[in-house]
Amino acid sequence: MKKKILVIDDDEAMRWLIKKMLEKDYIVDVFSNVANALKHMNQFGHPDVIVTDIHLPVIDGKDFLTNLKTNGLYAGIPVVVISSFRDEKTKSYCLEAGADEYIVKPFNPEKLIERLDNLITNKRKENSLIN
Repeated sequence: MKKKILVIDDDEAMRWLIKKMLEKDYIVDVFSNVANALKHMNQFGHPDVIVTDIHLPVIDGKDFLTNLKTNGLYAGIPVVVISSFRDEKTKSYCLEAGADEYIVKPFNPEKLIERLDNLITNKRKENSLIN
């Protein structure tokens, strides 16, 4: 069964690009803001991985990441941040807040897929150790 990836990015072209890159191997749901993504997760269940930008409307990606990782319901979902911010401060903040990966735009599509596959595999191994 295909794994689920939830993508949050306010840029329509970036959402389309990521969806096209991933839809062959994953079920991909895309959203332009955090509120709609959370509503979807509450209604349809947790994704296997979340891919998010940092600069988002209404609820900023940094706030989303911090809240997600401190919420017992969602804390275990791996998160990949894709951002145009290249500074070490932003990257460090995201990783310390709980992001599993930080990728700078523009990015290599193969690297993104490789990182997603690794996160899903590691999560599966982790779950099998718990159960």
